[in-house]
Amino acid sequence: MPKQPKLEPGRPPKNWEDEYRARNAQIGATLVLADLSDHERAFLATCQKIHRRDTGCTTPFEEFFTKLVITVESGHWPTPDDVEHELKEFRENFDAMQSDVRAFIEAYPEKETTNA
Repeated sequence: MPKQPKLEPGRPPKNWEDEYRARNAQIGATLVLADLSDHERAFLATCQKIHRRDTGCTTPFEEFFTKLVITVESGHWPTPDDVEHELKEFRENFDAMQSDVRAFIEAYPEKETTNA
């Protein structure tokens, strides 16, 4: 990933990408890494794994989890109705992905390898 330019102190963001980078830097600065318990490190490692695996609707759970976290990250704690809406999308994406995987495997069966 290319290195993003740092914002100058006091310079207002000129577009949404600058705002996004500035917000991420602000939130990232609040992470306290000192004295983490094994439980906290394991939890953060799991969150990182989920975040890094998220490729959108082709990873339904990861997208569902990430959307909820981003909602909180942006300062809007989700309501049961918000979660219900996201859960409906998760179910739709999950069902579609199962169907798509079956169709893909049928169309592109795994090639047999021969040992020479």
